[in-house]
Amino acid sequence: MTTETRDLRAAFAAGVLGLEEVLELFAREVASSLGRRALLELQPRSREGARQALARVRAAHALGARGAEPPLAGLIDLAPAFARGLRGFDEEQLSALRSLIEARGRIEAWGTEHGEEARTLLEVLDGAPDLSGLHGRLEATLDGRGRLRTDASPLHERLSREVQDQSSRIDQRLKEILGRADVRAVLSDASVHRRQGRPVLAVKARLSGRVRGLVHDRSASGESVFIEPSEVVQPGNRLAELRSDLRREAERIMLELARRVLDERERIEAHALLLAEVELAVVGARFMARHQAVVALQPGDEGASAGLSLRAARHPLLIQQVADGRLAEVIPIDLRVGDDFDLLLITGPNTGGKTVAMKTAGLFALLTRLGLPVPAAEGTTVPLYERVLADIGDEQEIRQNLSTFASHLVRIQEALEQADPQSLVLLDELGGGTDPEEGAALGLAVLETLLARAAHTLVSTHIGRLKEFAWRRPRAENACTAFDLESLAPLYQVHLGTPGESGALVIARRLGLDGGVVARAQELLERQGQDLDDLFADVRTARIEAERVRKRTESERDRAREEANRLAGERERLERRSEQVEAEAQKGLEERVREAARGLERARALLPQLGAEARRAMEEVLDRLQADLSGASLTDRRKTFLAGLGKGSLVYLPRYRKRVLVHKLDREREEVVCKLGAMKVRVPFDEVTPYESL
Repeated sequence: MTTETRDLRAAFAAGVLGLEEVLELFAREVASSLGRRALLELQPRSREGARQALARVRAAHALGARGAEPPLAGLIDLAPAFARGLRGFDEEQLSALRSLIEARGRIEAWGTEHGEEARTLLEVLDGAPDLSGLHGRLEATLDGRGRLRTDASPLHERLSREVQDQSSRIDQRLKEILGRADVRAVLSDASVHRRQGRPVLAVKARLSGRVRGLVHDRSASGESVFIEPSEVVQPGNRLAELRSDLRREAERIMLELARRVLDERERIEAHALLLAEVELAVVGARFMARHQAVVALQPGDEGASAGLSLRAARHPLLIQQVADGRLAEVIPIDLRVGDDFDLLLITGPNTGGKTVAMKTAGLFALLTRLGLPVPAAEGTTVPLYERVLADIGDEQEIRQNLSTFASHLVRIQEALEQADPQSLVLLDELGGGTDPEEGAALGLAVLETLLARAAHTLVSTHIGRLKEFAWRRPRAENACTAFDLESLAPLYQVHLGTPGESGALVIARRLGLDGGVVARAQELLERQGQDLDDLFADVRTARIEAERVRKRTESERDRAREEANRLAGERERLERRSEQVEAEAQKGLEERVREAARGLERARALLPQLGAEARRAMEEVLDRLQADLSGASLTDRRKTFLAGLGKGSLVYLPRYRKRVLVHKLDREREEVVCKLGAMKVRVPFDEVTPYESL
């Protein structure tokens, strides 16, 4: 990972939010080494880049639902080869490069068959550099199996031919030698063996003097010696020279091609990264299907909230823990900020889910800026924040040799320096780690500053005084995490509109702490804040009811939108069916008119056989029929379709039940030529339609 990538991710608190672990979950959906590298090195995109990436994921998901994924074969990561320089590109790597270049054509050919979603998905390839020249050079150098072509250069072709001819002459001479009776009599077997690339015969050791030549080896038993017959020694030497020359020429060709590849490295990598964007969209779509995830909306989209709104959100790492059997279930989280309030203060007992809720919100903001989906329900809205500022956990104080409180202050200061309306701020356990009174005062000052900056802020705390803050500020709100006081188990649910209680006294009593101590603590607590508790109870009831009404209204709105979408889809389907019926009816009408016209021509051909008076009468009848047929014209829709036909048009052939591209158009004969697999077919206009068969 580059320093620039780390810096960009740091702006979104990627380390605190566990991005690398989450990306490994996405990586389970990759199909290629190129896609894996692009995913693991993915960094926050520009706002427009994120929107385009999310649109590609939506398109890939729609295609995937129909069982249509783009072909991703050939998407090879060539970064390791480039890192090795000239030595990195042997026949295998060059063949992989050729396949990578060809991948664009394969994907775009697939795209012509899959409509608007495919165009959205593949629009990113419009900016791919033209590598046809390099591809042509690779084609001229490598054969279909990725090996160096015999005709890769004139010299290579000549040397290859000479090597083959010389080998044939040597093989023929060896056959002649093996055919001699005196030689066969002294051989251990009748095969030609190889030693150091030279042809040798296995001769019985005790009779080796009867075969003239060079001894290259002896068998393990010592009963045979391997002799290169003297008749083939000089031809063999010549063959070795030719092979050496051929090898040097092959190395020269490969070295020249490797230099060409290195010269075009930037263009090749740009081409690869754009192809990787297609796979990243497919990875996102697969993740959506596997984990019931969605592409988050942005404020302003239809059905979106005005700020961050998580609906049934689930942290990906918790989902994986369930899959691994380490967790029973993931409780979905509903959370919002930035709509009717900018600051949400979450309180409640430890292990109640405050930190999980905040990390989920921060992670979703980062994933959305990366152009990836999030595990949540439809309607989830995640603004394209410019940064995520997080003070969660104590991992930094060990590295910096700071106390817990000091490390919190360092991160809070960084947040205060950068917070603005385009920021998401996450502060865990605000005011902790020091004297409660001073911590509360400092916490109040921090909250006032963040609220004044209009930064979307999620804060958790145990300090009671901070709970009052949200009651007194119109753009602040309280929330609590649920906790089962009977089982002492956290429920991991966030309830808006009311602060939470720590539950310390109840937990102490359940765990068996001295009853007198607990009773005295309860007495002191009631004496300190009974009036405030009564106020909290009244407001809590009102806020919970208001939030319940809001959620019910939101659910009803979603159901209404789903029904509207369903009706719109049904209306569109009926319109398409109506158009299909009209097209088929028109085609039938045209065929009947054409058949009638052919009947008229046959009738006219018989006119010379009639007498003059009968012929005139029949001609009048035929002319009237001809005029009537001429009035049976094409519909405007059919005329428009036929007028718009051209090379490259996508049409449907009912006879073959195939959607194909027009290869050639003959308007004079009213015919089109289409490619049907490897075959070209000629089809009359009346058998071509823009609509699929019913």
